[in-house]
Amino acid sequence: TDKRPKRPWYWEDTVYYLWWSYLKRNEQYLRTCEAGGTGPLSKLYADFGDVREASFKKWWKDEDRGMRLFAEPAANSTLREISSDDATTLDGDHLLIAVPLNLPKQLLLQRFRSLLADRKKGGVGQQYAKRSRAAYKFKGQPNIKALKTALEVFDHIKAYPDRKLWEIGRILPQFQTELDECAKRGEAPSYHFKRTIEATVSRHKRKATQSIQNVALGQFP
Repeated sequence: TDKRPKRPWYWEDTVYYLWWSYLKRNEQYLRTCEAGGTGPLSKLYADFGDVREASFKKWWKDEDRGMRLFAEPAANSTLREISSDDATTLDGDHLLIAVPLNLPKQLLLQRFRSLLADRKKGGVGQQYAKRSRAAYKFKGQPNIKALKTALEVFDHIKAYPDRKLWEIGRILPQFQTELDECAKRGEAPSYHFKRTIEATVSRHKRKATQSIQNVALGQFP
């Protein structure tokens, strides 16, 4: 609410915020935004709209965009008796069973629990993304920290094109201490250390570039 707003990390640490952030880096999509939604990515624009807006919250709320793009369709949450005609319309989220009504209720409940435990999937560690029916689904279980780091590296390389890759590595926590020590001693990092940094930075850049390409296809990451 306006009186009790959420902290930025509440949405910045979500796959949806990162999807939006990566789409903002896709040059072809930005050209589509500049053209008012016309061009090769017009179909995607019809769903995602203009991402040049600085506020993720505004973009998310406009026309209930976040819900339209990423929410699961409403689930049938009741047990009901069905006809033989209804049975042909059930999807993979339903289990069709025959209940012998001549058996005691407690026995039926016991057998139903056993059958349900055998068939029902889900719970701790379940990758629900694989079963998503949202209009736009992310692939696998996104690593939020890795996605944020890759985007930070991508932005830094773009902002400082003349810097060497190992110098870009200074923004990565795992290299900061040793690089700072080298600077204090007035020494350049060793050849092998530079190569290690360069390989890590290149990997982050490659992953960010691929994800930026993927969002133009309606996929992430």
